[in-house]
Amino acid sequence: MTRPGRVIVLNGTTSAGKSTLAAALQAQLGALGRCWIVLGIDDFLGKLPAAWVGFFEHGAHADDGIRFERVGAEVTLHLGPVGRALLAGYRDAVAAVARRGMDVIVDEVVLDEDAWDQWAAGLTGLDAFWVRVDCPVEVCEQRERARGDRLTGQARSQSAFVHRFPRYDVAVDTSTGAPAELAALVIEAHARRRAPSP
Repeated sequence: MTRPGRVIVLNGTTSAGKSTLAAALQAQLGALGRCWIVLGIDDFLGKLPAAWVGFFEHGAHADDGIRFERVGAEVTLHLGPVGRALLAGYRDAVAAVARRGMDVIVDEVVLDEDAWDQWAAGLTGLDAFWVRVDCPVEVCEQRERARGDRLTGQARSQSAFVHRFPRYDVAVDTSTGAPAELAALVIEAHARRRAPSP
């Protein structure tokens, strides 16, 4: 019987530094001879055809897919049936890969209570370790402007809800330490975790 893999979920707003932290974690764990793969919400959103996406430009079917809309300084996210199905499939895929024995680092933005409920159900029985990835909104906004591939205001909008539902095992602030340092902190906290209940 295959031993289920472990899951480390990095949850935070866009531009909080999750992808950079995930890469640092993967590199450090790899140096220890441990194979961890990285799966993220953006990997799946990036697979949608342009017509089902509303970002800088709105595709013809964006209302059925995923659409970002600026309302004043806020950026709201609207998910249509295609967008919801895609993100549900993403969460199912993470759990399925872990159940096949792969260790997975997840680069996540918990969008709402439905997403959290699906994570909680899907990861039941797996060794799931949740990391709160914090960063001051002002720093995230500087990163948004520097990246050029994010709508300024996304991080501020997401900060109102992204941490509302998960229960965390450890928290890091990417504005206060280098990625390698924070990765080492997460690995140490993960090693000290209590074994999951059967």
